[in-house]
Amino acid sequence: MNKTYTLNEYYPYAYSTTTRVEVYSDNITAANLLSHHKQKDVVEVSVWECIGADTPYLPMPNTVMNILDKKIRAINKRVIVTGIDAYLSLLSEQNIKAFMVALQSRIDDGKLNTAYMISNTRFDSAKFSNPKFENSLLVVHISGNVQYLSQPTFKVVSDKWVRSENNPSSWNALLKMLGKYEPTGSYTLVLSNYTNKQAGLSDGVTQLFYIAEIADQYYGISVDLPKNAVEILVEICKEKNHSPLEYLKAQFGENNANTRLALKRLLELQNDELWSAYIWFLQKTIDGSSYLSKVLAADLNKDNMLRKYVSETAINLLNDPNAAYYAPERAEAIKELGTIAGSLIVEFTDKIKEKSNEDVAFWLNCRTMTERVEIIHRVSKTDLTIGLPPLWNGLYPLLEDYLSDKYNFNSENLTAYFRDYRRFKVANIVTEAFVKQAFDSVLPTPFASRDSVLQELSSDNGSALLIVDGMGAEYYPLILAMAKRRGMNIEYAAIAAVKLPSSTKFNNLHWDVSRILKPEIHEVDNISHNGAAKYENCSFERNIAATLEVFETIFNRIANGLTSYERIVVTADHGSSRLAAIAHNNGLDKTLSWNGDPQDWRYSIAPPNTERPLEFEAYYDAERNTTYWVVRGYNRLPKQGGKMSVHGGATLEERLVPVVVFSKMKTEIEPMPLNKKIVEQLIEKDLDI
Repeated sequence: MNKTYTLNEYYPYAYSTTTRVEVYSDNITAANLLSHHKQKDVVEVSVWECIGADTPYLPMPNTVMNILDKKIRAINKRVIVTGIDAYLSLLSEQNIKAFMVALQSRIDDGKLNTAYMISNTRFDSAKFSNPKFENSLLVVHISGNVQYLSQPTFKVVSDKWVRSENNPSSWNALLKMLGKYEPTGSYTLVLSNYTNKQAGLSDGVTQLFYIAEIADQYYGISVDLPKNAVEILVEICKEKNHSPLEYLKAQFGENNANTRLALKRLLELQNDELWSAYIWFLQKTIDGSSYLSKVLAADLNKDNMLRKYVSETAINLLNDPNAAYYAPERAEAIKELGTIAGSLIVEFTDKIKEKSNEDVAFWLNCRTMTERVEIIHRVSKTDLTIGLPPLWNGLYPLLEDYLSDKYNFNSENLTAYFRDYRRFKVANIVTEAFVKQAFDSVLPTPFASRDSVLQELSSDNGSALLIVDGMGAEYYPLILAMAKRRGMNIEYAAIAAVKLPSSTKFNNLHWDVSRILKPEIHEVDNISHNGAAKYENCSFERNIAATLEVFETIFNRIANGLTSYERIVVTADHGSSRLAAIAHNNGLDKTLSWNGDPQDWRYSIAPPNTERPLEFEAYYDAERNTTYWVVRGYNRLPKQGGKMSVHGGATLEERLVPVVVFSKMKTEIEPMPLNKKIVEQLIEKDLDI
């Protein structure tokens, strides 16, 4: 058991020329003891003074003790040595023992007029077990208060990665900061030219060389990023004194760090060396319940990011309870990309072919042509007797408008006929009953003609005409619904009859050429003849989607026209019949007998001295002084043609067209027919012309 002294007991023995060790119990006791020595004109020398300010490595005990010896001898007075505990806190157990051996040799030698202050937690009593040390006051144990201090911890790092600001930048400065007595706390030492680990240091000294460790310890970058990205980010953050997330936010753009724009911005930054860091930044900042967060959680890289976003993650989340929340977010981001996601939308729709409508409907919402075709395909297989199934509402507004039952044709029979026509067209079928109805349904007389309606309007110099080739009455509800959605003003709307035969050459429109909007729109007619792509075998779904898309162009042309004119009149030269072609393909029509070569498969010049069969409607063309027989219903003459849709005949869909007047002026009433002569009922009868 070591003999201990209180300070008061020890003070009478304190002043001496003996080389001794003063072992203190706590820092307060040590401070009082040091103060007493200084009052006796004892000179303080601290260990930190023995270490050069520019040395990159901590000197070991023998070196430190030798330097300390020289300083003590040079003073030529009694010396009190402090800071030993701070120094020992940095050393390994082995080097602490080496220090104690060196200290013992100096005590044994007794040639230095010095007292070494050291705490009882650092002092190795085993080296001084001989009773002579205590009996001769070579080792003095001084009691005091009970002291509870946590062991200090240290990190040593290169100034290449960490700012030295507010941190010691040398071993000398660190020891000075640790103080004169037993140290506690956590410290970072930032050294220049620090390139190799130093042996012989305490386990409490963490030497950081690996950039991943430094990034984690000092910048909170705990994610596994490529080494070069981490180095760049750490260097920049060290230099600019920013946190990584602050810097990445500034570079990524605060306005881009959201679920709508983040994907687009990531694609823009694909060649940036910090790309992977931006992924980490988004993972830390984006709403964790978002679709983007699900994508970011995947095994993501520059090459697969877009596929993960557009296709793979969506497929994985098809049945997720939050699908209705994820899908709109996904669509919003994809729309920002323009067309670059097109091929992946195709991939997505291919992979969900066997999935139910309920599973996939949420996800077909990016308004791409591929999705529109897929929606039409799925809708075509459903029950359309009540119109578009509610599941698809809002996903394809153009299709919804096309199938809308909100707008009538000022006749229950006409409304019902075209309602069924549109549904059959979308389903790509026709029934025997509708084929018969198409044959039996003829235009009542009198019926307003398109030309008479246009004649009423043509004298208005503030009105311009937009001609849409092939736009039949089937598109009347679509036009009205689109106008309502866009908040456009309609003064008048009506269905009018074109001349027979219902082909362009018989239906040239008479209007002041200077007030006809150019160019005319021919895409509706072109698609009806050739399909969406002339030299491709296009599906009926694609043809319908392509046709509906033309109406976006039509409305843009109307809006543009209203910047120059008070009114824009929209009409067509004729319509066409898709169901006639379907009926032919399904063997539901018949080829009428004809003596000689007919002019067309839907009409021909009436043969002289021949009674007109019931399968034809007669029409006299005064300009040509010629009577034509025009085929009723879906039958045809023995001539090639009309694989996709046909016109020239007398079906309602071929001979009736919309006449809609758009106006700059705000109207508060529903569109009304232009001509009061429209008859409210179809008359199914044989004509005697």
